[in-house]
Amino acid sequence: MLLNFRPVQSKSATPKVGVALSGGGLRGFAHVGVLEALIQHEIPIDMIAGTSAGSIVAALYACGVSPQQMKDIIKGLKLQDFIDLKITLRDLIKHGFRWLTSGRFKFWSVLPSGLLKGDRIERFLNKHWHDKTMRDVQVPLAITAVDINSADTVFFTTPFARSEYIMNAQYYHNTLISDAVRASISIPGIFFPKKYRGMTLVDGAVKNNLPTDILRYMGADVVIGVDLGYAGDPNYNIETVGEILMQCLDIMGREVTLLKGEKYADIVIRPLTALTRWFNRDHKEQLFDYIEKGKLAALEQMSDIKKLIDSVPIIQSEIHLS
Repeated sequence: MLLNFRPVQSKSATPKVGVALSGGGLRGFAHVGVLEALIQHEIPIDMIAGTSAGSIVAALYACGVSPQQMKDIIKGLKLQDFIDLKITLRDLIKHGFRWLTSGRFKFWSVLPSGLLKGDRIERFLNKHWHDKTMRDVQVPLAITAVDINSADTVFFTTPFARSEYIMNAQYYHNTLISDAVRASISIPGIFFPKKYRGMTLVDGAVKNNLPTDILRYMGADVVIGVDLGYAGDPNYNIETVGEILMQCLDIMGREVTLLKGEKYADIVIRPLTALTRWFNRDHKEQLFDYIEKGKLAALEQMSDIKKLIDSVPIIQSEIHLS
């Protein structure tokens, strides 16, 4: 899979470019199109970071998998192979009975910690990364998760020299890539949290959906963000409690992403993935549509990206792969 592809990186006398890939569920396939456009225009990617769905694409790229090879992987995907439901109708009845007899007022307080065990997706991840750690990459890599016990952001990164630390964050460099990605994609309520070194890890998007900040700390002079989060589109079909909660989470996440993007990113690419619909479509056709939307969005900003790289002085220290 890794044959004949070498990621393009900057020469020693040019600015270091970092690319941050956000979460976004299945819309995360748009990241493949963005990377494809950057490579075709010979934009160097000296380091890459990812959250949730973005962590999968970032890790594949960091290990030497080209966008074309990612497309080949997608062709062989069967989404049903990733579904391993933890909760059944029988479980719901059982937990409902526990709720009625426990004296607790919140029904969800007696439900399990996720709908999907995540064992199948872990097997998929292990298939591609085996025993590779965050040190065993061709391009420096950062993956984010959140420890719900301590509320800390957890950064799994390639080792780098740092004189400053991001507030309320922990750093790990020897973690298996498959463990880091599994933690980052643990969407609360959907996947069981990932247990790691006494922590209970969930989706990095809870605190850091667009991990541009870590790239600055790793030494990037230019940071390109790819944001697949909620774009602020009006939604007039919110009726249930669940829909209200999800919309509130989307709004809060958008505000945090906008603040981080404005502070740490030089350019933010926002593919128009929300305009696509799943109805009456083959799911693989839909995934490749996301890829094309990502590529188109990157191409629309390509001239600005090139001008930026040519104009930015080298202001950060280089990463150390020790």
